[in-house]
Amino acid sequence: MEEKPAGSLLETGFGQRDIYVSLIAIVQNTSDKVGQTVTVQFNVKDANGELLASESQIEYFSRVGQKFPVQTQVEVPNGKKAAKVDATLLVEDKGNFPSEPFPEIKTGPVTVAKSEYGDEFAAKVEVTNPKTEPLKNPRVDFVCYDATKKIAGGGFTFPELIPPSGKALVEVNPLMTGKPASCVAFASPGAFEN
Repeated sequence: MEEKPAGSLLETGFGQRDIYVSLIAIVQNTSDKVGQTVTVQFNVKDANGELLASESQIEYFSRVGQKFPVQTQVEVPNGKKAAKVDATLLVEDKGNFPSEPFPEIKTGPVTVAKSEYGDEFAAKVEVTNPKTEPLKNPRVDFVCYDATKKIAGGGFTFPELIPPSGKALVEVNPLMTGKPASCVAFASPGAFEN
């Protein structure tokens, strides 16, 4: 009996500033289990199809139906411009991560403002702890879109603590191509939380 895939790759995108490229793949847990290891391998290519860089990132599913970005960053050779990113998704159930579902960590609307540093932007979001104990080092991902609704970059951070049943304001400077038209935030439990 063929097993149905445990996850699906919904969309991919990237942003570039200088030699730094943010790589983003939005994935979804399509199984009825949690705790699977989610690996996304990214290949960054230029307009001629030349491979500029490769990078992988590992996350895990913490609830059924969960949709979130797997995101990392890579450097490309100086003067090279990323034109396309190919992503490959691998979902494995190795028992490395908690198999108990973690409640959804809610994020509010993202506000984007010009950063005080140069031509960067600052994205801020309120993150709510769904549990009655402190939430340590959750992963908070920002995915930013251009005016055509294509992923144009993003950023991520790991706030040290979100108070029990409380909120914290989380900020990143997204690694972007141009100015974001809009950004959304996702939060998931850190990989080392039980």
